[in-house]
Amino acid sequence: MPSESSFRTPGLSKPLQRLAIFIACLIIFTSSFDIFLVIEAGGNYRLCQVVVPILLLLAVLRARRAGEMPTLGATPLGFWLLFQVLFIPVAGFWPKSLGYCLWLVLNFALLFSFVQLFSDHLPSLRTILRWYAVSFAVIALFGIIQLALPLLGFGGPLVTQWWIQDSLARANGFSYEPSYFATYLVIGFVFVGALRHAESPLMPRTLLSVIYWVVAAGIFASSSRMGIIFFFVDIFLYNLRPWSILLKDAVRLRVRLATLKALAPSIAYLCLAVAIAQGTASVLEANPDIALRFLNGTGLSDTAAHSVVQRADSLGDTLTVFFQHPLLGQSLGGVSAAIADLHGERVTSFEATKAFEGMNVFAEALAASGIIGIIPFILFLRETIRRPALLAPTVDPFYATLLRALVRALVFAWALLQFNQNMLRPYLWVHIAILAAVYNAARRSLPSGEQTLPST
Repeated sequence: MPSESSFRTPGLSKPLQRLAIFIACLIIFTSSFDIFLVIEAGGNYRLCQVVVPILLLLAVLRARRAGEMPTLGATPLGFWLLFQVLFIPVAGFWPKSLGYCLWLVLNFALLFSFVQLFSDHLPSLRTILRWYAVSFAVIALFGIIQLALPLLGFGGPLVTQWWIQDSLARANGFSYEPSYFATYLVIGFVFVGALRHAESPLMPRTLLSVIYWVVAAGIFASSSRMGIIFFFVDIFLYNLRPWSILLKDAVRLRVRLATLKALAPSIAYLCLAVAIAQGTASVLEANPDIALRFLNGTGLSDTAAHSVVQRADSLGDTLTVFFQHPLLGQSLGGVSAAIADLHGERVTSFEATKAFEGMNVFAEALAASGIIGIIPFILFLRETIRRPALLAPTVDPFYATLLRALVRALVFAWALLQFNQNMLRPYLWVHIAILAAVYNAARRSLPSGEQTLPST
């Protein structure tokens, strides 16, 4: 564990620092809120976005007193933001582009604020990280309650989708729909799982295990197919190496006790997967109508393939918009209006644009920015993944574990976002902000002569 004394620099007073921690935790806990504590003013503005300016004021005050600290990815993100702002007028429905740019400004402010307020004071940073881990369990518990209450004969609070109306809910937490909820929870599942796997001293392993399994239950409560697939992908990747070693040993006709011990967790997970599959199969066999609803949208068992087709069509439309405007794009909020034009529609309201959203966030970024504007976005992705990964082997194990866990979860988040949603989701940027704060704190823990080494 790094020493706390080396991180104490002149900054905010204790009451203001406590206020900053409180606001940051408020942002963390409400970052997945889409249908609760939301202000509709043209676009939707969530509570976590509304309070960002307060956090920014505190960050500016601290920076004026103690000096500004560099923010991970700030330069390419700033250029990408500038590019989006300059091309607001090209959008077919420019108010949405303006709103998206405002969201992006708030996300930029969030990154800056977390770095300035928490990366130079280890107790504050540890507090933020602990509450960040706990927040996923709290939101997952709400989703589990959404599933459990209707089964007990009570109403499901804030439920947006049902397998059986008023009886069997699909947990969506505070999100628009179950898939959004599952995407949010997968970030926490991967992050906490990585800390648990590395036995991080941030929190007791027992508490990490409780959070881990509660979040896992939340993912299954959502019944999101992609969420469940990524749940097993994370587990598979952790347990791939022991099986590869076993295969090599089998080829060499030898058996090692250490290899068999290493296989124990993966065998336990395999048994769990089989038990879940058998239980699910039994329920679906007894309730074939639920089975058809679960498969609906995939094209399997003669069900409709609208979900798959919709994603494919949306991806095709998004790429078509790019090919029509390859150099400069249509601005981040203008992609949906451009897709509407492809179908002979003209959107004039925020509500109307929702039917024409781009589905794949990387394709959407390309269509929004064009070949020229996509460059700073790619550089931002590279910096926020590569730099922390390069820094991890050079720093204290406490920071190394955190950096690897945060980067792993970020990669999973970007992968899941390729199938739906929007790249401006607040919980994605909260995660990047926390990663940026940990990255800066880890760099500050190095001797002054070594702090520039991992930034290449």
